[in-house]
Amino acid sequence: MSFQHILVPIDGSTTSYAAVSKAAELAKAFDSKVTAICVLSLDPFFGVEFINTQDMLETAVKQAHEEVARILTEAKQKFAEYGLVVDTKVIEGNEINKAIVEAAKELQTDLVVIGSHGRKGLKKFVLGSVAQSILGEISVPVLVVRE
Repeated sequence: MSFQHILVPIDGSTTSYAAVSKAAELAKAFDSKVTAICVLSLDPFFGVEFINTQDMLETAVKQAHEEVARILTEAKQKFAEYGLVVDTKVIEGNEINKAIVEAAKELQTDLVVIGSHGRKGLKKFVLGSVAQSILGEISVPVLVVRE
């Protein structure tokens, strides 16, 4: 089995950078193209109508875009340490798991390498698991990497 195009969702956490390392190893072994994405999820209820939040919203969106750009730049540098040049893309969406699944389809990737925090019990119930949600929705192989 060979992988032509690997998708690596990045969120700036140490587990997502563990996924970068594993994806880089696979990309080197299979001479694969790699795309690193970061999902920018904006709260749809931020701009409620009863107060004027437009300036706050614009500032928050600008800061979020700057942070996502920083995260993707750092991921690019980590891939460069392996001698790889990767594409990066910012994806906007309210549901991170659905945005990742849609990106995998649009980019025609054949493997997703994602980090998992390994939450259990109440933390998993409250915070959810993006990796687990993706597994139930995606049609390509997913490699889940823990620190």
